[in-house]
Amino acid sequence: MILSGFSALIASLLYFYASFLLWQKVQNQTQDSIRHKILGIALVAVLLHGFALSTTLLDGYQIQFGFGNGLSLIALLGSSILLITNINKQTETLGIFIFPLAALTTVLPLGLNDMHPLPYELGSHVLISISAYSIMGLATAQAILYSLQERRFRKKQLSTLLKALPPLQTMEKILIQLIIIGFVFLSFALLSGVFFIENLFAQHLIHKTFFAILAWLVYSTFLVGHFQRGWRGQKAAKYTIWAYVFLVLSYIGTELILYGIYQ
Repeated sequence: MILSGFSALIASLLYFYASFLLWQKVQNQTQDSIRHKILGIALVAVLLHGFALSTTLLDGYQIQFGFGNGLSLIALLGSSILLITNINKQTETLGIFIFPLAALTTVLPLGLNDMHPLPYELGSHVLISISAYSIMGLATAQAILYSLQERRFRKKQLSTLLKALPPLQTMEKILIQLIIIGFVFLSFALLSGVFFIENLFAQHLIHKTFFAILAWLVYSTFLVGHFQRGWRGQKAAKYTIWAYVFLVLSYIGTELILYGIYQ
């Protein structure tokens, strides 16, 4: 427990340090000289974060799920995906928004004792769902930044931060890729959830199911429109943001259910 807490604390500090270096990079408009240092620090933070989280998440034949480690997992996945996208694209500037959140949520499981022991079958479904929330959350952040960047670009009012972001074409490409990956995870989450539903009303799952399916329909509508009608730009951003609002409502419903069942 002591080692886990120490790892979480160090990871949090490294996330903040990476955020600070990113802000300096944006302000000074430096390039590769500091980029690799930032990515290296973020990678160590992610590894320590993952170790600390695993000690609170896994417990023998059960998965300990709670609000604290749920948010921590979302931040961990978001940070990990950001690092993966940097393999072939320079997207590290997005860490200015992701890393501070990861720094705060890394230590949440240490202070919140709201764990709910779940069997591996149900726990795996919950983890898949959280993965979908995480990826779609990253896509939503990307959509907000893209929308703001595109509008300011048209008005020729780009700030220093917006200028430091990847080009609009790259931002849009990343957004579509995130939506596709998140949509696959969300589809698996909905399909796997069928095995645990006996009675929607008796299990108080109607709220969660309704908003999750609504979010899935909005995402699928956009993807069909994108590939068949070429929907992109601001329309892509709006669909992504609205769909994630429904997904967040579904997540809140999940938390209320878990509190009701396990307390």
